[in-house]
Amino acid sequence: MPSIKDQLGPLFEPRSVAIIGATNDLRRWGGWVVDRPKRTGYKGRLYPVNPREPEIQDLTAYPTVGAIPDEIDMAIIVVRAHLVPGVMEECVAKAVKSAIVISAGFAEAGEEGRALQERTVAIARAGGLRFVGPNCQGIYTAAADFNVMWPNAPRPGGIAIVSQSGSYAAGLGSQLIARGLGVSVCLSIGNQADLSFADYLEYLAQDERTKAICLYIEGFSDGRRFYETAKALAPRKPILVFKPGRTPTGARSSMGHTASLATQDRLVDALCRQAGLIRAPESGHLLVMADAVAVAGAAPGRRVAIVNGAGAQCVIIADACDALGLELPLFDSATQARLQELLPPHAPAARNPIDLGGPGPDPVMHTEILETIAALDYIDGIITAPISGGGGDSISEQSEALLVRVTSLPKRFGKAVVVSGFGGAAFDNPGLRRYRDAGIPAFTAEDCARAAYALARYGEVQRPP
Repeated sequence: MPSIKDQLGPLFEPRSVAIIGATNDLRRWGGWVVDRPKRTGYKGRLYPVNPREPEIQDLTAYPTVGAIPDEIDMAIIVVRAHLVPGVMEECVAKAVKSAIVISAGFAEAGEEGRALQERTVAIARAGGLRFVGPNCQGIYTAAADFNVMWPNAPRPGGIAIVSQSGSYAAGLGSQLIARGLGVSVCLSIGNQADLSFADYLEYLAQDERTKAICLYIEGFSDGRRFYETAKALAPRKPILVFKPGRTPTGARSSMGHTASLATQDRLVDALCRQAGLIRAPESGHLLVMADAVAVAGAAPGRRVAIVNGAGAQCVIIADACDALGLELPLFDSATQARLQELLPPHAPAARNPIDLGGPGPDPVMHTEILETIAALDYIDGIITAPISGGGGDSISEQSEALLVRVTSLPKRFGKAVVVSGFGGAAFDNPGLRRYRDAGIPAFTAEDCARAAYALARYGEVQRPP
């Protein structure tokens, strides 16, 4: 049997794509899945399939997939559910290598749909064709610059997203662009009739572009295999999970959404702990936590120091750290004395957090305080504001030297560092790029605590019990 990399290579790196059910109507799915790859940089070959149209969006259309005069790496299927088994037979006859069935109306819709789904799976498996879905929203893959997921594609990067919900995956597009975060893959997987979470994890484990994997899970189609696959992968590549349906009402809703098996929340918590998965408390935390571990890897523990020029930020971040189970140790008396010597006279006592006495603190003082804290054996990570004067395109020689000292803290001291206080798109800020390139993630307020928690949790995953 071919390796998972060979099986799914045509899905994640398609050179030719047939779009079955393509249309000129941009208000419909069949129109979107032609328009989006054309507009967002796909360099491969697109083959619209529609028996009634000779041309679709300025591309030659074909009456059937069998009429296409080329090998097809991937078929995207957007026809009515009752037509899908027949279309799958045509794809098998054509030796199409992979498929995404966007069409809905299968197991999530009742017994008749379940029977259609089973027929489709049987046809595909008999022909050796692996497929995503049905009842899904498509794919973005940076390896091929191929996008049918979003109207506009984000930048390529290290985060892979595998989502049972198409609408959740689609909604992440604007968040990714706004934050400037980069994605290797975003895949909506729907009912998992053929390929399951475990298959995608096996593939992404070998994908060099992917540094962290995000999973939106409503239920498990193959819990044992998922657990074993995730547990083997997690120490080598971080896996982050958001699982809705914490309440009985939410769990009931997820069953009708993607034909998933609702799972008691306490069992999900236990599975995540035992398999080494990092569970995001809320859906909006998932990208922050994934970006943190993709940039910085792991922290040696949960003991955090906070350093900021704004007292309110110290309090907000400290509250968020406490809520996530991070520790803020009080500094020993000798360290307090040393820090008090460095701080301006009007600054509050240096206990933890450290209030630097106002915005725009002296950058030399700030740097020396960070180095003092980083040397402490009872501190595992630091959340700090960026040093003043270190964020522009052109900075002084002294500021450059200080920035080098700060960005080298993780390597010099083996501690995690998270920078707070940046807003807007991440890669619009040249100073922020300097921090990120050095393995220091940067966020605002509570997101810094979430990032620090993810780094600490991944450190726990990597350490033997």
